[in-house]
Amino acid sequence: MRITGGEYRGRKIYSGKLKDVRPATDRVRETIFAILPQYINFSDTTVIDLYAGTGSLGFECLSRGAQYVIFVDASKEAVNTMKKTSDALGCDNRCEIIHGTVDRFLKNPPSDAGLIFADPPYAIEHLEKLPAKIANSTIKKDGSILLIEHNKQTVFPEYASYSIIRQKTFGNSIVSFFELL
Repeated sequence: MRITGGEYRGRKIYSGKLKDVRPATDRVRETIFAILPQYINFSDTTVIDLYAGTGSLGFECLSRGAQYVIFVDASKEAVNTMKKTSDALGCDNRCEIIHGTVDRFLKNPPSDAGLIFADPPYAIEHLEKLPAKIANSTIKKDGSILLIEHNKQTVFPEYASYSIIRQKTFGNSIVSFFELL
């Protein structure tokens, strides 16, 4: 897997032998990153990549000029794999890789972010509640953009702290873009 655009375009994102990880495909990442400039300016944005896996979305952000990216994953293998990519790209000073659960991270995040990715396992319980959980945490600021990749069966309830501003379908997956209020 390779970075699709920006400073690190064509550079490798390591995936190792990660189990149960479904990294965003090149097509999905290219589409996401064609849409995002309508909503954010990477050069003044801190990004948080929840359920990061290989870190492909966060590393794409760094390549496109994001100030700083925080990666969060509960898998030690995923953390080690992201560290390998970070070392190879030479971007250690622009990112932090956290080994821990998303729930624990949301209780005391180190920074608020203008862009938040969440690409959880499709089998995660109560995925439909994730946007509200993030919107109610200090992880975001008003106007932050949240992207969640999910299966077609997931329906997010209406909630006062966010609005769905766009959805893109890729086969059996949907990427939902939220504005956090």
